[in-house]
Amino acid sequence: MPRLQTIEKTPVSSSARRSGLRPKTIRGPLHVQCTGHGDPNLLRHIIQEVVDWPQIESTAPFVGYQDTVSIRLRETACTDNASAFISGREFARVLLKAPTIYLALPLVCAHWAIVRGWAEPHYLTSSGLIPAGVVVLYTPRDEGERAVCYALFTESYNFACKLVSTGSSQPF
Repeated sequence: MPRLQTIEKTPVSSSARRSGLRPKTIRGPLHVQCTGHGDPNLLRHIIQEVVDWPQIESTAPFVGYQDTVSIRLRETACTDNASAFISGREFARVLLKAPTIYLALPLVCAHWAIVRGWAEPHYLTSSGLIPAGVVVLYTPRDEGERAVCYALFTESYNFACKLVSTGSSQPF
């Protein structure tokens, strides 16, 4: 079986902390970011790049949710580790109307993203309805934050792909 291509990480300092206060969120089954959004074009740029990665399947919005982008892997590319996915083969989801990013990350990476102010645990992780590494990643406010978000999308993608060694000794 051919080896899948690893998406190269964007270099991000392991001491990178998100500046300012955490955005306000509504915590519940639909856990959304309410404040602290940046230029929506930064988020759209990330989405455009990610959907061009190898093994990404259709990102058509969910039926009835036209402003939701589901980012999934082809079935043949998925690891058998269920904790690498939000649901099914989906490792990332983006709400566009109320800009919010959901990512399934390795636990160590999720921990550091939370501690450094980039994310918070998704509400449904507390009840075990989704894996513990699923986070609400705060949307980028500037180009530097876009690079960190891109690096975290990369971690999520590499975590979800089988036959890809993340080889990450740094949280991100």
